[in-house]
Amino acid sequence: MSGWMEQWVLGITCASLVMVVSGALVQGSGGKRVCKLVGSLLLLMVTVGPVLGLNEQDWEKLLELDSNIMEEAEQALSEQNNLMYESIIAQETEAYILDKAEALGVQCQVEVVVQWEDELPKPWRVELKGTWSQAQKDSLSRVLQEELGIPVQRQSFEVVDG
Repeated sequence: MSGWMEQWVLGITCASLVMVVSGALVQGSGGKRVCKLVGSLLLLMVTVGPVLGLNEQDWEKLLELDSNIMEEAEQALSEQNNLMYESIIAQETEAYILDKAEALGVQCQVEVVVQWEDELPKPWRVELKGTWSQAQKDSLSRVLQEELGIPVQRQSFEVVDG
């Protein structure tokens, strides 16, 4: 711990001990109430005192540190959200392609690669592995191009013996 923090914790500990000891020594309910009031005020002063004693430069350093931490957290959250969006887009697109393939009578595996365009994640490339006739492949390729905007150059069809 840094020096000021050790002093602060030590001050709070000492004030708490003074409260406990004085409360044990005082007899009578009126005396105990006064002792609790004075002890509480002492504890409050010890706890809040360092914060009130900060000068303008100390406040600026604290605020700068706080804003740096917030910026880093915001950046990390943004990156995490982007990865989540990419994953959702890829999964939903894969499910859509599988549905279209099944409607054409094709059994296959699908992998979608997502890329960011205009600050939005979009399906960029698709890889399909399975078995299909040329007519089924052409129909599926047309769906990928017309409905999902994935041109033929970014479509990969790999025939797998099933």
